[in-house]
Amino acid sequence: MTVQAGLWGWLAASSLLLGAMIGMYARLSRKVVASVMAYGSGVLIAAVCFEQLPDALRLGGHLPTLAGMFCGGVLFVLASRWLDGLQGGGQGALLGLLIAAGAFLDGIPESLGLGLGLLDGGSVSLVMLVAIFLSNLPEGLASAASLREEGRSKAWVFGLWAVIVALSGLAAMAGPGLFAGLPDSWLAFVLGFSAGAVLCMLVDSMIPEAFAETHALTGLITLSGFMTALALDKVL
Repeated sequence: MTVQAGLWGWLAASSLLLGAMIGMYARLSRKVVASVMAYGSGVLIAAVCFEQLPDALRLGGHLPTLAGMFCGGVLFVLASRWLDGLQGGGQGALLGLLIAAGAFLDGIPESLGLGLGLLDGGSVSLVMLVAIFLSNLPEGLASAASLREEGRSKAWVFGLWAVIVALSGLAAMAGPGLFAGLPDSWLAFVLGFSAGAVLCMLVDSMIPEAFAETHALTGLITLSGFMTALALDKVL
């Protein structure tokens, strides 16, 4: 079961590397990258609304879910401020690292959730798997494109995302063993943590950067990503 969980986790996270490859090798315009970021933001919002938070509330109720969201958001903001202090620059100079940090803080709990679907003979949520895959692609693309503009080497960028993908698979493998004997409230906390981290990352990093290039179209592009995930929820 642990190996199967790991394979699902790596599959879901593999789109981070695919997106990073596109971001590094395809010379996309800033408007195209911004549009992809807006679309991915919509997918992520839908995944939080229709998968993570409902599951968290069902498992543990409001208190652990809200506590997890608060901790996830605070940790992302602290990581953002720490990176800002290291770089000594503005938000634009940190965009690639901030998106990567958000993907890490979001991806590990997501992968844990995928693995936990296999507990007690259960199965992986196909909707969550597709939503994670779709949302990871723009994150990897946008981060790699920004890191390329910052002068980071290809080896550095791919090494960063390879570590995040590897940790995501390991988190999926560890999920069943870590949470098999724990109360459901702990899983609710983890899912809430993921939701809080990703929402802060979207508002602090991806959506403002997308709006800077796509302006009035940002809302419609984000809405199209949200609608895609909502349609997948219905179809799958």
